[in-house]
Amino acid sequence: MRGSVIINDTDIADFGAFILKGGDYDFLTLPERTEPPQNNWFEYDGLDVDLSEVFFKARTLSVSFHLSATDSFEYEFNVNSFYKLISQGYIDLYSREFARTFRLRYLSCSDFKHRGGLYRAGRKQGSFNISFSMDNPLQLFTRPEILEPVTTKQYSASGILINDIDLARFGIVVQECYSSIFTMPTVKAPLTRSFARRSGLLAYPSNKPTFEAKEIIVKCTMAAATREEFYYNYEALFNNLRKEGALDFKTYLGQTQCYYSKMDGFRKNGIFANGVMVGFNLRLIQIDAGLTLFVLGAEDGTALLTEDGEFIEITK
Repeated sequence: MRGSVIINDTDIADFGAFILKGGDYDFLTLPERTEPPQNNWFEYDGLDVDLSEVFFKARTLSVSFHLSATDSFEYEFNVNSFYKLISQGYIDLYSREFARTFRLRYLSCSDFKHRGGLYRAGRKQGSFNISFSMDNPLQLFTRPEILEPVTTKQYSASGILINDIDLARFGIVVQECYSSIFTMPTVKAPLTRSFARRSGLLAYPSNKPTFEAKEIIVKCTMAAATREEFYYNYEALFNNLRKEGALDFKTYLGQTQCYYSKMDGFRKNGIFANGVMVGFNLRLIQIDAGLTLFVLGAEDGTALLTEDGEFIEITK
């Protein structure tokens, strides 16, 4: 366990502490985008969004630790020393698993589960979650010039492209995305009236309603032969997601325009020393959403899926 996690040049193994399995999933999750300036016009589908600038929110990480000691005196000393170590200003936390150092700020400790009565002889141990703030959410992404992925293994094309790059080139297998694509969007609320002395309400729905922007969820598994390859491709993926302007998102249905919102559900499938495999969900906002799903490219024109479920051709 020694050398696994070092905080401000102190090995947390000195306090009988280590990070629990599954307790480090938050370290590499991509930051959430700050909501861009936008108007949601009732008369039009989707959003009118200003995508000329891209900013990201500070991240809150939850890290699960385990700490133990041979007796009550050592246990109390280790807990207090550990808390003091992590709570004094910014900390630099080095993880051997990720071969990265993270600059963090302590927020809180929650859900401490203690085992072993303090009045009895014998080993004492506890598991607890620590919340940290990563005030600089871009600290792991310092090479914005990287856009093209490099992978040593060729994966079958996924048919899901962002900025004309198939996600398979990043080492990604797309597990699922069409469920969210085919989900009917929410209708924009019509004018309604309600009365204190009358049940229900009066609504004035349109025969040609407009629809809210829709979220597309791409469920991914990403693999790489080495940490270096993974970090390179992961950064290339993020750099494509954070480009200014709308993202071109293509599937077998055709193409649409989106912007990256956030990532969630990050998980590791095994330790990085044996080859990297992780899973996560990419959440994109389809800004031109409506009952029309996508525009389908064709050699002699463009096929458009209408609200009546029919395809019409638009001359280029």
